[in-house]
Order: sequence, then C-alpha cells, then structure tokens
Amino acid sequence: MKTKRILYFVFALALLSGFYGCKKTEDNEEPKLRGGIISSVKMDDLSIGEITLGLTIAGANTSLSPSYDVEMIKLSYYTIDGDGQPTTASGALFIPKSSSSMPMLSYHHGTLVQRSNAPSYQGPNTSEAMVGALAASVGFISCLPDYLGLGDSHVVHPYLQSELSASASIDMMLAAKNYCTINGISFDGDLYICGYSEGGYVTMATHKKLEASYSSEFNLQASAPMAGPYDVEATADGLIGLQTYSSPALIGFILFSYSEYYSNLSLDNIFNAPYAAQIPSLFDGTKNLATINASLTTDITALVNQTFVSDFNSNANHSLRLAFRENSLLNWYPKTPIRLYHSVEDEIVPYSISETALQTLQTNSSSTVELITYQTGSHTGAAMPIILSALEWFDSLK
Repeated sequence: MKTKRILYFVFALALLSGFYGCKKTEDNEEPKLRGGIISSVKMDDLSIGEITLGLTIAGANTSLSPSYDVEMIKLSYYTIDGDGQPTTASGALFIPKSSSSMPMLSYHHGTLVQRSNAPSYQGPNTSEAMVGALAASVGFISCLPDYLGLGDSHVVHPYLQSELSASASIDMMLAAKNYCTINGISFDGDLYICGYSEGGYVTMATHKKLEASYSSEFNLQASAPMAGPYDVEATADGLIGLQTYSSPALIGFILFSYSEYYSNLSLDNIFNAPYAAQIPSLFDGTKNLATINASLTTDITALVNQTFVSDFNSNANHSLRLAFRENSLLNWYPKTPIRLYHSVEDEIVPYSISETALQTLQTNSSSTVELITYQTGSHTGAAMPIILSALEWFDSLK
C-alpha cells in the first residue's frame, strides 16, 4: 500500500536532497536527435486529495482547484552542449490522468548548484514538484527541465547563458511531446512557459528561441518570466562592484560559468588566491549553495581580483562585459503576450531590472507586455504568491 505523504508547497531556493527511488521503464536506442527520449522513469502518483492537502498546509491562497490525479515521470533525453554536440539532460514530467486533449506548461526553476537538487531527482515532496503537480492537476502537461549541468547532466551549468538555457528547456518540451505521442497522451499543441529567479531568465530566453525557431512545434500562448535577471550585464555590474555580499556563491557561479564557456576568460585573472584554485571543485555539482558560501569570503574585494574589476568597469568592450551583453535578453521583438512579475522588496534581483525589461520589450513587442508588481515580499517570500498568480493567469487563458 502506498504510504500517504504530506506534500509541502513551500517555495524556497534550497530543496531537499536525495534521489527518489524509481524503476526504469523504457530505453531509446534511436539516433541522438534533440528531444529524443533516452529513458522514462515513473516516480510517483499524486492524488487530487494529496495535492489539495499540500496547498492547504502551505496556506496557499489560490483560485486554482485540483481536478485530476497526476503521474510524475522522470525523462532523460538528448540535447546539445556548448559545442553543439549531443549530450544527456533530464527533467520531471507531470501528466494529468485524463483522456482529454490538454496544453503543455514548462516551469523553469531558480538557481541550483547541486545536481541532485534538480526537479527530476527530488521526487514529489518538494516545492518545485508541487508547481508541476498543481499545474498538471488543473489540466496542463507539465515539464520541469533540470537544465544542463544539473540532474543527469555533468557539464558545467551555463548559468545565465541564453542559448544553452533555452535549448535544454525546449528539448525537454520536445521529449515530453515525444513521450505523449508514444503513450497515447493527447497534447493539443498550445504551450505556456514560466519560471522564477534564474527560471525567469530561462523563461525569457526560451520564449525568444521558441518564437524564432519552433513555431511549427508549439503554439506559444503566453509567458510569465518572474523576478529574473534578464539584463545580465546590469546584474553583473551590480554584483561585481559590491564590497561585501552575503551570498558570494552567486557571484562565483556567474564568473565560473562564463569562464568555462568563453575561452578568453581565466579564473586566475578573475579571482584572487586561494579562491581561483578552489572554484572548480566548489562548483563541481556535488555541493549546495550553503556549502559553497561557507567556503568563500563575503568580502568581494578579497574574492574577486580588483585589477580585473577596474578593467571591467572602465572598458565598455571588456571581453566579459561583451559576453554578458550577448546573453542579455532585452533586444528582441516578442510576438506573444508576456507578463513579468516582480516584488518591489526583492533583495536578490532588483525590481528595476523588470522595469527596464518592461520599457524595452513594450517598445519592441507586437503583443502585450505587462509588469505585475508586488509591493511586499523578499525574493524568496514573494515566490509562492507570484507563481500561483502566473498559473492562475495561464489557467484563465487555456
């Protein structure tokens, strides 16, 4: 008999660790086509009652009413790495138990550095899983990509890098579409995408890529990027220029990731000793943010080489600045409705980033771009009401 679970619907950056045991159900030995399924694994069944109980325990205030039992699947699939070569990625898929034709939703998680904290490794009893479960229970085929460098992927995570963020997410959607075809699940072709924090950035990158290259695969209906650092250059300017910062792991993560994917950047030039030598092992995918923060200094002038900082600040064409600019997401022309969400009190990602995104995208867009402002709530504290609001918006459109 299945043990009853209490499902916690608490949105936080840190997730529980440990892989939820499951059984491999199929393999695919076909050529390594993007979105091709390598394996699918059933992780759990979630009832309407369990999902409703999770909402009640969390005190979630939402008009959404779970209507379907849900099956949780882990998918391993093919995507591409930074060299454009086939590589493996993974994600969680939530299927409503219904014979009706339904739209797809892709939810993109916030910053993670430990591979085993990815959605497909965590099982059903986490905040990220409950986003997928709730969305599926109200009638969406829900995808939660792990991203490159997390879950099954052992490359360095391309943190805040647009092309690779989008490709891994879209290939997860293609894998989900393939899974539905194989298993007789009716997908109606419509797609909604959202994400919080790093996931907000991934959502906007994915929206841009979908409109440019995947209109024949998906009918994108709306996107909801939430509290994301869409202007990577401005975000980096703010972080690199700090004297002290309580989460040095975030600064280390950005600079390490870019040094791995841009060959003209050297860790020895960016970081001071002894941190330059320690950074690769700290970000090897086996450690969480708390562990990394404890290993670094909150004195950013001691962490980051100040000659490098001076060069970065004074040179508009600094190689790292150009890389950040290349991955910023303000210079494009959205054709599909976008709702940005952000709290004025966000202490991690400044609210002004969403204001700038609104102004820029409204000028460029041929569709509606809005900013839904929350007057209160920290970066973590505002997450639950914001995510629920985005899901309610999607539910009203389908």
